[in-house]
Amino acid sequence: MDRSHEELNMVLEELQKKQEFIFMQAKQSDLSQQSIAPVLEELCVRISKIMACDRVGIWLFNENRTALTAQSIYDRNESSHTSGEVILAEELPSYFEAVQQKRILAISDVTIDQATKELKTHPFCVKGEVKSLIDASIILSKGIGGVVTCDSTKLRKWTYFDRVLAASIADMLSFIFDRLERIEVEEHVRKLAYTDLLTGLDNQYALTEKVMEQIQSFEEGQRGVFVYLMMDQYTEMQGVLGHDGADQMLTITASRLKTLFPYPAQTARLAFDHFVIFLPIKGDLEFEMGRLERNINRLKRPMHISGQEVYMTFSYGVSNYPEHATNVKNGIQAANMALRSGKEASNRKNGNLYNPEMHTYLKETILSEMNLRRGLDQNEFRLHYQPQVNCRTGEVSGFEALIRWQHPERGLIFPGEFIELAESTGLIIPIGEWVIKQAACQIREWNEQGLKNATVSVNISPRHFLHDELPFHLHKCITEANIKPKSLVLEITENVALEDTEAVANRINLLREMGYSVSIDDFGKGYSAFIYLQHFPIQQIKIDRQFINGLGKDPKSSGIVQTIIHLAEMLGLQTIGEGVETKQQWDLLKQFGCSELQGFYFSRPVPVDEINELIRNHERGGKLLLPSVFQ
Repeated sequence: MDRSHEELNMVLEELQKKQEFIFMQAKQSDLSQQSIAPVLEELCVRISKIMACDRVGIWLFNENRTALTAQSIYDRNESSHTSGEVILAEELPSYFEAVQQKRILAISDVTIDQATKELKTHPFCVKGEVKSLIDASIILSKGIGGVVTCDSTKLRKWTYFDRVLAASIADMLSFIFDRLERIEVEEHVRKLAYTDLLTGLDNQYALTEKVMEQIQSFEEGQRGVFVYLMMDQYTEMQGVLGHDGADQMLTITASRLKTLFPYPAQTARLAFDHFVIFLPIKGDLEFEMGRLERNINRLKRPMHISGQEVYMTFSYGVSNYPEHATNVKNGIQAANMALRSGKEASNRKNGNLYNPEMHTYLKETILSEMNLRRGLDQNEFRLHYQPQVNCRTGEVSGFEALIRWQHPERGLIFPGEFIELAESTGLIIPIGEWVIKQAACQIREWNEQGLKNATVSVNISPRHFLHDELPFHLHKCITEANIKPKSLVLEITENVALEDTEAVANRINLLREMGYSVSIDDFGKGYSAFIYLQHFPIQQIKIDRQFINGLGKDPKSSGIVQTIIHLAEMLGLQTIGEGVETKQQWDLLKQFGCSELQGFYFSRPVPVDEINELIRNHERGGKLLLPSVFQ
């Protein structure tokens, strides 16, 4: 159907209005799957007008593109809107193949075209008496995401202008669906940042913000109570009930806490079996403390898990605001200190109140944090490097960067003494960023010294791995150092995935697209290690040293190591044996087909100066041979 010049101008004007409409809708911060529905209905009406067609549909593919689901369908002849219709690839294989191969699918007669040979008898087509169609692929950032369909009940010859219009409309829809997906991802990331996903309770960050707001609105003289609650012998019960049963205990406890301590009380799960409650108090403190104890006793009601009754007891510590602490952080620490003090007296100590005699310990904790901040500001941290060697040849293939704290008074401090504090205070993020930057700069220096292909592995904490700024910081560091992303290997431990496998998978996919390799440290040590192989596109696994240590002594260790290496080979993954201390272990790992090795047999972690000396004396043609191995 040809269009007049005047009609074309009207269509172009309408298209421009539609572009502005879509742009305004996409910029809305409250855009969601619910709010998008009326927008799509309005779009279908306008597209029908622009394309002069009888039915318009906006469809999205599922993840593997085996089905299309209608987000909105407008029938101009019936003036009706519908949604939710599903078309399967097995029903229309030719059509599904065509819309994924062609940007625009313009068919003048659906009864004779090869792409619509199944479509012409499909109920959806027959119902609308479709004679001609022009469909355009909706291209999202992740690939083909769907299709916008324009159907005509009359035979129609589609013009070049019709094709351009269809493509423009599809591009506009791509913009709005990409924006919607980004908003959903941002909301999910925010949920990860502020919510404990297992129990649905707030985490410490959310609790801190909410309690700070409450305290700021307190009337003069109003008080509050911080309660640090812990399940007694949780680890032992976990061993009996398994991880699923232990998770049930946590969710039941969280549900009871929500019921027993409703708003304005604030409740959060910190980690494992640790919970915090903040109670604003307007009345008599002694009465409120009595009610607190009664409610905690109610937590002891039996839990029905896996067909059996489970009885749990709880211990807790209490600190008062503002007598014991004037901010949230110190209030939680003081309550935790009271709990720990009670636990020292008994494993099942019900409740304990903070007292000023515990202040010395609290002061030391705060001073430790201040020391840690000062250490970062004063550049007191150092990286030591442990060589990783090719299992077959013994040549150095890379290094693992390991952080040390060169304390001005205490000397060299190993990470076991300060990483936990860094995690709890949030300093793990700037410390992790420092490690990445130093490692990138070191790779550049070694490249300049002739060691071109060696990689450096850095350990990324669970909290840092999902941090919004990690990809940007990585890109900045490798750009400034002028090195390739593949030179930097990012090591994570399996507990990164315990909270949210989808978020971890998305982050690993992003890092892989950026060119980085992700390695799983201590593989095989925990119960969820093999989840990584099933769900995540990792490139390397490091076999835990407890299995390497048993090689040659324990047949079970040999069997486990062989199984891991064989499985990795089938999946195309590299393997690194950690903790190699003997020639016998090296020989066995070489026999099993391990890719690389690391351990004291080759070298302890050493300062960069010692690595530089090795390069000067033992680097030959870009290859580094350790004198401890080649003598």
